Amino acid sequence: MNVAATEKSHGGERRGFSALWRSYGRDLRGWVVTLAAGYGVAAALMLAGVLAVFAAAAVGATALFHFLELRYGPNAAFAALGGGLLVLAAILLLSGWLMIRRRAAPLPRPRRQLHAARRMLVGSTISRTVAALRENEAAKPDATTQILLGAAAVLAAGWIVATRFGSTASGRQGRR
Repeated sequence: MNVAATEKSHGGERRGFSALWRSYGRDLRGWVVTLAAGYGVAAALMLAGVLAVFAAAAVGATALFHFLELRYGPNAAFAALGGGLLVLAAILLLSGWLMIRRRAAPLPRPRRQLHAARRMLVGSTISRTVAALRENEAAKPDATTQILLGAAAVLAAGWIVATRFGSTASGRQGRR
């Protein structure tokens, strides 16, 4: 096998494996983006929970103040509002905590890329085998076959030339 053919076949493999590597990189990048988005939503829920706790504390303090001052009346509304915010804060914090603790999606496996690489390797192995058969002494035709192939090539070239120039010459005579 000559050097140029070897470099060409190996260069094709390098480009093919590079494309497979880039494909796996895209799969991996999608996995990371999904994971980061989940953690971003969880952080936002936890921040909202913390803000709701502060709001509940403020309203609760106000409600407690009025409750103690007037004993009942408008204070019941403040207490209910503060309690509602406190429940909301607990729900948001618990939701965020559960999202952070959930199991992450598994790392993507390069199965598609491995199947494509296997197909590429089988194809290049077959082409190398065919090239090796051409160079092998057992696969070369004997002298008689080479003479017959040469004679057939000369006859084919002669026939092409005769039909090409023969049709041009007869076409010129018919026009005069």
